[in-house]
Amino acid sequence: MTGLPIVQPAPWDRPEHAVGHVEQALQALWRDHAADMYRFKNLRTIIRLRRRFDLRPVSLNGLLVKIPTGQVPDCDNCVDLCCTGPNAVVSLRLRDIAVLMDLGRTDLITHERPAPPTDKRRLTWARREADGSVFHKAFPVLQRDATGTCLALTEDRLCGLWPSWPLSCARYPYALDRQNNVVFYARGCTTTRLAPLGEAPVAVRRLVRATIDAYNERLRDVVLLAFARERLRSLGLVAFMNEDALQGL
Repeated sequence: MTGLPIVQPAPWDRPEHAVGHVEQALQALWRDHAADMYRFKNLRTIIRLRRRFDLRPVSLNGLLVKIPTGQVPDCDNCVDLCCTGPNAVVSLRLRDIAVLMDLGRTDLITHERPAPPTDKRRLTWARREADGSVFHKAFPVLQRDATGTCLALTEDRLCGLWPSWPLSCARYPYALDRQNNVVFYARGCTTTRLAPLGEAPVAVRRLVRATIDAYNERLRDVVLLAFARERLRSLGLVAFMNEDALQGL
């Protein structure tokens, strides 16, 4: 997107003062419950969750980066807009909802998703992987206008949430094929460049790291919804979810 820096700061790079109280409470909640997946008293719940989800966190170890060395999005020279179109659906995680609450932008949260194309071949890999999952059914997305354009965009067509943008935006256009442990370049981004030698490792590592964290955040969400839903409710986070779709967690 024109005007955004090439090396996007990941959420953990934001200044401490930019982290609001709901996000801080969510971070503290995860610290309290991160070990629940390994407690014997929770064995029955753990078995049930593992039947539905691959709860192994992704790490750099064993991960293949199927991207040409140094290939990064050339946002400054892009003639497209990655925040519009039939596949520009930004799914939100609990962390994203917390950030929007802190920013006072819950007006951007919705469960209205575009209907998938009748020709399934036109679906991106990410859409095929997401559609039908509990994340698709239970979690909200960013609001879009009638043209399919993200309502977080400013009049200058810049991201009004940056640098506190959703996790999936922070890693775009890198994406993860969890089944094969491969990070690949999303088809939707066609304007790329090869970063200079000095910049390439930093740019690529940031995007790979953001891709890993965006995936692992989903796993954290599953654990928290299974073991700390009432505390999530007290923070106001559950109110933005389709709780009927969370049956079995």
